[in-house]
Amino acid sequence: MYDRIIRVALADDHPLVMVALRDCLQRTPNLRVTSACGNGTELLAALDREPADIAITDFCMGRGDASSDGFNLLTRLARRHPLTRIVVISAQANAAIIRRAMKLGARAYVSKEDPIDEVVRACLQVVACDGCYHSPSAQAILDSAALAAAPATELTLRELEVVRLYAQGIQLADIAGKLGRSVSTISSQKTVAMRKLGVQTNTGLIRYAYENGLI
Repeated sequence: MYDRIIRVALADDHPLVMVALRDCLQRTPNLRVTSACGNGTELLAALDREPADIAITDFCMGRGDASSDGFNLLTRLARRHPLTRIVVISAQANAAIIRRAMKLGARAYVSKEDPIDEVVRACLQVVACDGCYHSPSAQAILDSAALAAAPATELTLRELEVVRLYAQGIQLADIAGKLGRSVSTISSQKTVAMRKLGVQTNTGLIRYAYENGLI
């Protein structure tokens, strides 16, 4: 049992998920929810006002503010709040996303396919040790990917993000604005990603994203 209060900031754009997470965490001794945010921008602002030991955030938040989610949010969290341990919760069932999230500073990754208690377990793990934690479903995704043959050329972080957003139906110009790049750069990264994947059409790219858990 910990002898101090562990401060937790939450971010998820689904109100029902937020309520369930908050109630579950509040029932755990020594865990105290200090803020509940609907998007990444709110989370960053909340941490600026009141630092937290742990930030639990959904990976993909498309409601209200599209400028701070996914890899972009993880990068900003790690830079602005390096002492805050990041726990990602997500329905994204893709090993590449999990690995990238951990490289960008996440300390735990919990799949929304797992029981909600896994979020509590992840919080306790990241404050107790310096290692990383994967929920059972997230670990199964990583294990399955490790057994499969790796692609000849893996997409870069930027290419992966462009594919993920494009497959959600976001136009190239809007992706450029969201990621702070030019439209020509976004178009080039999409083209390179399609060539690496051996995909010839936009429909094929969207199918790849769907079949690989990017959307």
